Amino acid sequence: MVTVDPRTLETKFPGVYALGDLANTGAPKAGVFAEGAARAVAANISAQLRDQEPTAKNPGYGSCYIEFGANRIARVDVDFFSGPKPTGTFYAPSEALRVDKQNFGASRRARWFGAR
Repeated sequence: MVTVDPRTLETKFPGVYALGDLANTGAPKAGVFAEGAARAVAANISAQLRDQEPTAKNPGYGSCYIEFGANRIARVDVDFFSGPKPTGTFYAPSEALRVDKQNFGASRRARWFGAR
């Protein structure tokens, strides 16, 4: 693990960042959290290259889906950094959340790979 500032993902070396499975942020290692962290790091590097103050913060929130079988899926929305302690909301398993999960996956494929 690499120690980082959990909000900026900067290591002890100025201008050097770590994220994903490598970074000790205090948030889970799920891809949805790494995605938010990557956006913050990219924005801060871009700001530095333009001689601007890097102000982007790792949001530390995301949704995770849990498969229960029989077409039932649950979701948990978790926020690790907005309050004094992590908070979360659990949505019970349902068939309706399957569509939500499919849309989530499709939006990621479209954004990352241009796939529909």
